[in-house]
Amino acid sequence: MAKPEVFPMIDIRWDAIREMLPAPFTTQTFQGLVEQELPDVWAEMVLRWGRGGRGSGNFFSPANVLYNYLNAKAREEIVVRLGFAPSQKGWGANRVMQWDFANGTILPPTEDDLELIEGGRRFRTHLIRERALGVRKRLLKQREASGLSCDLCGRTGSEFDEPVRRAIFEAHHNTAPLAAGERTIKINDMALLCACCHRAIHRLAATRNRWFTVAEAREPLGLVI
Repeated sequence: MAKPEVFPMIDIRWDAIREMLPAPFTTQTFQGLVEQELPDVWAEMVLRWGRGGRGSGNFFSPANVLYNYLNAKAREEIVVRLGFAPSQKGWGANRVMQWDFANGTILPPTEDDLELIEGGRRFRTHLIRERALGVRKRLLKQREASGLSCDLCGRTGSEFDEPVRRAIFEAHHNTAPLAAGERTIKINDMALLCACCHRAIHRLAATRNRWFTVAEAREPLGLVI
């Protein structure tokens, strides 16, 4: 029996993989998700082309096949090429292509926004994977006792009236990225960030290819206090 084509195998689950990708992301990040989330596809790729040294320069390595897959998405105007970024350890090359979604980075809705979305079962499944339901509400309730403020920049949102003020704050995992897998979290594992800082810390993690706690992010973001 003929072996299945790899691109269609990924296409079938592209929407699910896309929801897990940060913005921007690298070919290396994409390959890591294929390995983790699509083990059957990864096994097929290794069977066909070997592991390829994770960027060995061999055109028929999994890294280059996935690079070509993303190039096809770029031709469809689904993603855009941002240029090269430093690769993580073990990639086999110093630089790796960085990508973003063609419609730009969009922050996911808060849980309050989710109540206004109809027919969003696929997105809701993604949100459950990312964040235990109710974490943001419990974090806000805990912090309101001492006064809401962003753990990164200190913004309080006092210029806004309620409930607009509460809407600027988001819950951020301060211990490990969601990609680290399923785990039990505590409210004290969460940081309270304004929407601006939340976007900034995620972009910092994507560009530096590692996760940052709030304390670690202050210096590179110029927010040392």
